[in-house]
Amino acid sequence: MEVNFEQLLQQSNRIKNYIKSDVGELPHATLNWKSNEKKWSPLEVVSHLNRVYEKYLDNFERAISSAPLLSDNQILESQSTLMGRISIYMMKPKGKKRRFKMKTFDFFNPVTEPEKKHETLDLFLKNKETFNDLIKQARAKNLKNIKMPTALGEKVKFYVPECFRFILVHEDRHIVQIAGILEELK
Repeated sequence: MEVNFEQLLQQSNRIKNYIKSDVGELPHATLNWKSNEKKWSPLEVVSHLNRVYEKYLDNFERAISSAPLLSDNQILESQSTLMGRISIYMMKPKGKKRRFKMKTFDFFNPVTEPEKKHETLDLFLKNKETFNDLIKQARAKNLKNIKMPTALGEKVKFYVPECFRFILVHEDRHIVQIAGILEELK
C-alpha cells in the first residue's frame, strides 16, 4: 500500500486546528483545571505534546534529509515494524476512549507553567508547522528502508512514515484526553 502523505497532513492539520481553536480559546482557569493532582490539565497535555516534539523533530529532520529523492514515477510503499504496529494500535483511541492506560516516560512529563498559556500553545503550533513541513518534505524522498529512533533510542526504530502515524495517533489520544477533561468540567 502506498504511503498517503496527504492523509497524514489532513490528520495533522485537524489536530492543529483543534488545539488552536478549541483549546486555545479556553479561559485560563479551564486550561489549568485538573480533577486531581495526579491528572493533567489541558495545558499540561499540550506541554507534554511539546516535549514529544522536542524528542522527535530532530530525528525526523535527520532521517528525511539523509534520504535520496524519489525517482520519476516511483511510489513509496508503506512499511512497518512489529513494534510500530503494536505501538500505533495501543496509542490509537477507540472512538472517544483511550484503549489502554499508559504512564508516560519521565522525560515526557509536562512542564507545569500555568501562567504560560500563550507560550505553550504557540510552541505547539510552531512545532506542528515544523512537523507538517517535514511531512511535505518526505513526499519527495525515497524513505524505503529508512528508520529513525523512537523515544526509546537507537534500539527501537520505526520507518519514517510509520513514525509520522505514531505521532499522530499519539496526538489523537491526547485530544481524546483533553475532551474528557473538558467533559468532566461540565
